[in-house]
Amino acid sequence: MLEPKAIEAVSVREYRPGEIIVKEGDSNRYFYAILQGEVQIYQLDKPIRILSDRDVFGLENFYRGIPYSTTAKATKASRIAAYESECIDDIAFSKPGLVSMLLKSVFLQLEQTTSVAESNIQFGDVISLDMREYNDGDIIIEDGTYGTEFYKLVSSEVGLEVLKKDVRVGMITKPGEYFGEMSFILNEPRSATIRSAGRSVVEVIPVQEGTLERLIGEDPEIAGKIITALAQRLKQANLLIAK
Repeated sequence: MLEPKAIEAVSVREYRPGEIIVKEGDSNRYFYAILQGEVQIYQLDKPIRILSDRDVFGLENFYRGIPYSTTAKATKASRIAAYESECIDDIAFSKPGLVSMLLKSVFLQLEQTTSVAESNIQFGDVISLDMREYNDGDIIIEDGTYGTEFYKLVSSEVGLEVLKKDVRVGMITKPGEYFGEMSFILNEPRSATIRSAGRSVVEVIPVQEGTLERLIGEDPEIAGKIITALAQRLKQANLLIAK
């Protein structure tokens, strides 16, 4: 197994008030993290959001596979770090602190831009473990419902069935696998039913302070999945608000 490579900022620059950091049409090679300062994001000369310390911007362009569709301009003296966009998967393994910042920043940008994120999701106290047992045939998640928690398989006699319209389309069998995480991130209903096959033990994880950091430490791949989903939603939000 290859070791994840170390990730460092390509550059760290100081920007004056009014100075453009990146503009529409530029390459999507980099995304940016605000170390200190304030940045206004524009699309088609229309201001769409203001970002500040520890916010990030630019990932949605990378996932669209096209040049920058927004312009970022410093509104006050700002210190900005640039990272290679294509290294986002490696960042999940080598920079958990940066990943946590990415997740929270993009999530908040969704709220600010289009209010599509669930505004009442709070990051409260560190969670306690919530282990639940399910018997054969018990439903863990039901298609079409909403939730502000997700799950990790602890153990199962057979596995967990993934059902769509009562047809099994997959199985979750590996202890430690996460499922159900996209519903609360995207504020969308569950897209499948999860049913226990045999007796199963599942950890239920509510969305609270420390959850993201803990998940990143245990399973960095899930961070990449969530970042991808958020970036995809943010690109859609940008297009909607610019109309």
